[in-house]
Amino acid sequence: MRDYDEDGVPYVVIERTGSGLIPFVWGALVGAAAALLLAPKSGAETQQELKERARRLRDRAEEKAGELQDTLQDAFSQGRRQVEEKYDAAKGKVAEGRERAQQALDAGKKAARAARGELEDRLTESRGGGGESPAD
Repeated sequence: MRDYDEDGVPYVVIERTGSGLIPFVWGALVGAAAALLLAPKSGAETQQELKERARRLRDRAEEKAGELQDTLQDAFSQGRRQVEEKYDAAKGKVAEGRERAQQALDAGKKAARAARGELEDRLTESRGGGGESPAD
């Protein structure tokens, strides 16, 4: 059936009713029957060939699974190594920061002792006048 859009251009509408499941099943059954009737091998030979193909398929699947396992183990090892390297680097930076903090603390203590000594000297000068020792 032909319809026209707003501009007068014709287009075709195809309507489907029902599903294509029934024809598909019939086609599969007819194809299977034809394959069995026209097969150049006996049933036993066909079964043996199917078993052999299944065995080869299983062997290939096991091989691929082994390859995948190796790949995953390599990736895990590489990731672990990277994490360990970053951990060691961070650990080194923490130790370096701790050393700097200790140096700053020691410098602060030294400066505080020097300032205290200077303050005590000034206090002594202001009390006793002029830096004379009490024994003089």
